[in-house]
Amino acid sequence: MDPTGLGPQARQLQAYAKVNLFLRVLDKRPDGFHNIRTLFQTVSLSDSLSVRMTPASRPAVQLTCSREDLQGEDNLAWRAADLMLRLTGLAAQIEITLDKAIPSGAGLGGGSSDAAAVIRAVASMLPTRPADQALFEVAAELGSDVPFLLLGGSAIGTGRGTELKLLADLPPAALAIAQPAAEVSTAWAYRALREHRAALTPDEDESKIERFGLSSSTPFIGSLPGSREGMVNDFESVVFRRYPLIAALKERLQALGAQPALMSGSGSAVYGVFESYQSARLVAQTLRAEGFAAWSAEYVGRAASRGPEASGFDSARG
Repeated sequence: MDPTGLGPQARQLQAYAKVNLFLRVLDKRPDGFHNIRTLFQTVSLSDSLSVRMTPASRPAVQLTCSREDLQGEDNLAWRAADLMLRLTGLAAQIEITLDKAIPSGAGLGGGSSDAAAVIRAVASMLPTRPADQALFEVAAELGSDVPFLLLGGSAIGTGRGTELKLLADLPPAALAIAQPAAEVSTAWAYRALREHRAALTPDEDESKIERFGLSSSTPFIGSLPGSREGMVNDFESVVFRRYPLIAALKERLQALGAQPALMSGSGSAVYGVFESYQSARLVAQTLRAEGFAAWSAEYVGRAASRGPEASGFDSARG
């Protein structure tokens, strides 16, 4: 790409967390991933980023993070910037300042959201904006949640989570999100769930769940877009066995009035839905007093979660 017209530019933006309003894990794919079916929703818990791009003699990425353990080239935000420079062929330096608020290993998509924010920011500063498809390919290379987080709002995710059907913004909802000290490995959770299902007796066969996403034990909580079921997360069956404190946290949220409570992603964060933001805020305060990390949050719609730097994205994708 011709770098003519590239001058020093900067963007300040928020990278919003996501929750899974339901999550079904289906069969394993030939590429090693699993097919899933999920309802993604962005929420107001967010990281803050500053992304600055300047002409340079050669491509370079610099990342400063508020958490020292997340500095370096393994950070998805750094990798997103590097892939965008490779995609465009620009001789430019990208400097990222990242202030973390979304916890790691929580199933809230924090690293993925940071990566998506960097992709949006860099794309908005380029002399010629890459095609949407190229940006989504960069996102998918970084992780299964990153394509959704490029768009935000509400969406059904299928395949490995990268095939998206965008939905109209859901009605407002208030959440209390909490996390115990444990972090859960996503790779372990998939492996444990696969081993758990392989060990089932014929009477316990979950093939119907895997094929159709149906379960007689699923709690039905209202009508969820794109689903015949209620709010359910297949990973709870194995994560709760290994991490009983996460199961106890879900029960505690329910005891505090959550309607309902559910683990997000492969954990370890659990969220509860409440009637008002005031209720969610008070529950988060209570859980912090009990020794958990906890936050209050709200659903964030597509336009707000993407920010003005993403105005060129095709909102009809999916």
